[in-house]
Amino acid sequence: TAHQQTSHSHYYSNFALGTDFSVLNKNPLLNRIGLEPIKRIALITTTASFWGFVLGGVIGSRQSGMQYLAENAHRLPKTMEGWYFYHKRKNYRMLWGALSRGSVYAAKTGALVGLFECLEASLDFYRGGADMFNSTIAGVASGAIFSVINKLPRQSSKHTLVLGAGYGLASGALQDLSSYLKGSPVWYLPQSLKERSVTLKIPASSKDHEQ
Repeated sequence: TAHQQTSHSHYYSNFALGTDFSVLNKNPLLNRIGLEPIKRIALITTTASFWGFVLGGVIGSRQSGMQYLAENAHRLPKTMEGWYFYHKRKNYRMLWGALSRGSVYAAKTGALVGLFECLEASLDFYRGGADMFNSTIAGVASGAIFSVINKLPRQSSKHTLVLGAGYGLASGALQDLSSYLKGSPVWYLPQSLKERSVTLKIPASSKDHEQ
C-alpha cells in the first residue's frame, strides 16, 4: 500500500541519514563484509599486520643470510665443527633478521591499513552509509598521509595516490556489488533491491502498527 511504501522510505531515510550516534552505531548500512565498523577495523588491521610480519620476516631472513655470507666469505671454516658453528650463527642471524624486519613491516602495514579503515569508517558514519566513493576517498587520503610522513618525492607521491585510489575504488566496488547481490541497499544502483531490502529490515513492531 501507499502507507507502507511511505513508511518504508521513512524508515530507510531515518536509518541512513539520522544523526543520533546510538542509531548510526547499529546501522546495517555502515557494515562492510558483514561486520560492524569497530570489529571490521580490528580484524582487517590485525590480518594486515600478520601478513606484513610474514612478508617482512621472509625479506629480513633472506637479507640477513646473504649479509652473513658476504661478511664471512673470506674466512670460511675448515673443520666439521667450524661448519657447525658457522651455520648455527647464520641461522641465529637469519632468525633475528626475520623477527626485526617482520616487526617493522607488521607495524607499518598495520598502521597504513588501519588508517585506511578508520578513514573509510569515518566517512561511512558521516554520510550515513557505506559505498565505494567513501573507500576511494579514504584510499587517496591514506596515500597522501603516507607520502607526507615518508617525505616521498613528487613522482612517488603521485604513484602512491593512484595506488590508494585504485585500491579504495576496487575494494569499495566489490563490497557494493556483494551487498547489492545480497539484497542490501546501494543508493546508486537500481531502486528495486533497495526497497526489497528495506522491507526485510523493518521491525516487526512497525509491521504490526501498519496492519
